[in-house]
Amino acid sequence: MRALSSLVSMSRGLHVLLAALLLVCTTGLAWAQSDDGQGDAGDPPTRVARLSYASGDLGLMPAGSTSWSAADVNRPLTNGDKLSSGPDARAELELDGASLRINGQSDIGVLNLNDQIGQFELTQGTLNLTVRILAQGSSYEVDTPTLALVMDQPGTVRLDVGPNGAYTTVTVFNGNAVVFGENQAQRDIYSGRSYQFADSTLNNVAITDVAGGGDAFDAWCANRDAQYGSNITSAQYVSDEMVGAQDLNQYGTWQNDEDYGAVWYPGNVAAGWAPYAFGYWAWISPWGWTWVDNLPWGFAPYHYGRWAYLHGRWGWMPGPRHVRPIYAPALVAFAGVGRGGPVGWFPLGPHEVYNPWYRASRNYYTNINTSNIALGRGYNQGALINNIRSQYALYQAGRPVTGVTYANRDAPHAFTAVSAQAFASAQNVQHNRVAMNPQQIATASAIAPAALQRPTPASFAQARLVDARPLPAAGFNRQVVAVGKPSPSVNAGASFRAGQSTSNVVVLGARSSLANHPDVAEQPRVAGPAAPVQTQVNPRPAVLPQVPHFEAAQQIQQVQQAPHFQSQSYQQPQQQIEQQRFEAAERSHEYVPPQRQMAPDPSYQPYRNVPTPQQYARPEFARPESEAHPQNAPRPHVSAPPAHSSNPNQH
Repeated sequence: MRALSSLVSMSRGLHVLLAALLLVCTTGLAWAQSDDGQGDAGDPPTRVARLSYASGDLGLMPAGSTSWSAADVNRPLTNGDKLSSGPDARAELELDGASLRINGQSDIGVLNLNDQIGQFELTQGTLNLTVRILAQGSSYEVDTPTLALVMDQPGTVRLDVGPNGAYTTVTVFNGNAVVFGENQAQRDIYSGRSYQFADSTLNNVAITDVAGGGDAFDAWCANRDAQYGSNITSAQYVSDEMVGAQDLNQYGTWQNDEDYGAVWYPGNVAAGWAPYAFGYWAWISPWGWTWVDNLPWGFAPYHYGRWAYLHGRWGWMPGPRHVRPIYAPALVAFAGVGRGGPVGWFPLGPHEVYNPWYRASRNYYTNINTSNIALGRGYNQGALINNIRSQYALYQAGRPVTGVTYANRDAPHAFTAVSAQAFASAQNVQHNRVAMNPQQIATASAIAPAALQRPTPASFAQARLVDARPLPAAGFNRQVVAVGKPSPSVNAGASFRAGQSTSNVVVLGARSSLANHPDVAEQPRVAGPAAPVQTQVNPRPAVLPQVPHFEAAQQIQQVQQAPHFQSQSYQQPQQQIEQQRFEAAERSHEYVPPQRQMAPDPSYQPYRNVPTPQQYARPEFARPESEAHPQNAPRPHVSAPPAHSSNPNQH
């Protein structure tokens, strides 16, 4: 018995040691600087997924962590992050031009999110994916235990993974998609149909027509899509690819400034409010320290653009509208008060250069600044580029930037500071703020990236409530099949987190993923605000090509009658019917989805226990560590727009 106890103790000690080594390795990679400043292989992704809605019991396992944490609205999600929802819970991830939503008792993970691909795993439960806009050569992929679904055009699909992963049902509400299975199996799926695949060969399939109605989850997803479609005002000033911009209309107003152009002013903020003061810092790899804001609109203004104190209040200026926005973890400058003293920061002003606290090539450094700075009156492109070049030399050498007069450093309430311990343990800033007098603020010295506080195991996210439901401790061990390869960071952490020798993702090899295809390799971006920052790709067909190797289904079953499905008998081989449907749609150049009528659910209340717009900005709204976070991002109910005949495939 004593020997057994010793073995258990050694095992626990080894687990802790491995966790520490993983954290140190992750930190070291983040702090390393580029040798030549030109390459971009090690640059972080330029986009993330935003947790834009959360209700009910929702848990987050951040990449690099071995335990579940609180899932807070405005949390950026990236490769390796996982979400698990309890009964009656719902969540939404917002991407640039797409939304991914999950129902209760669902588990999803982010496998690969970069400039051209969004790859997710659904190991159990229900997922809805709506793609509104999609750059050429880009795609979304959802991997399940039975199949991998790929969308490379706008549309809406729902995936349901059956108990124990025995089957996957794919319902196509709009658009077309492709599913992949083992042994090179590939099948096109079409709008208005529901497909239940009983195994990964894709031969055992039951096909039904989608009838009107739907369940409460479908109604909620349709309502959310209608709200995104109603975002008209902000679209005049920001890029369609800016995550979080749709919140700005409800919580503020736009005004034109003679010096800076379009400026957004938040409404109903408390006296003494300032940016980057109501939230907390979390360590999110590969960027490192990342700001997570408490306010429901607090995403776009903290990860894009610049802030300025104008006419006695704070206003936010987005970058150039025609330039693809590049995500930043927080657009601030750090300053410290003595060795081991408080850590302070303030928002960057209109024309000030952002110096990342993580590794960045010269191209990335240039683009993340030019895409988030609007020139305005009296400031030209040449001045901006010269400023970027001069500061990059200091950044590359790991030295703090000196000789810069920051516009917001002395602005009212702009300088925020907390203790080093509170900063590094994801604690609420407003509850741990350190009071500093003007002399201390004036003498606080700039902090070089290498001098910032190092992360601890508590840095990944805030802790879950003590009485929350238990979540799977071993990670998502259920095997899923995939077309694209997961991010290397996902594979590196999978074996450690799940206690397995290999990842749970099995790559089918049916075809190369769009992100890794040689025809869509990302080209170097041109520096400077005058050139749009975008991915250049070679033209590809609007619909994935048909493949001759797929045989007709060996077995076509009639599924049990469901409330929102109508079974249909087929007199011809199913492959021939689907091909005729596809050719007819191609000839008419329009989709042929049925009218989607959502039956209202009288028991459904979409926004519960959330503050009103007049309440949300009060300092007391920030969550104490012992209280629950108000996770629902409030939005007004918007009726779904009427069906229209516009064709996403029309050229």
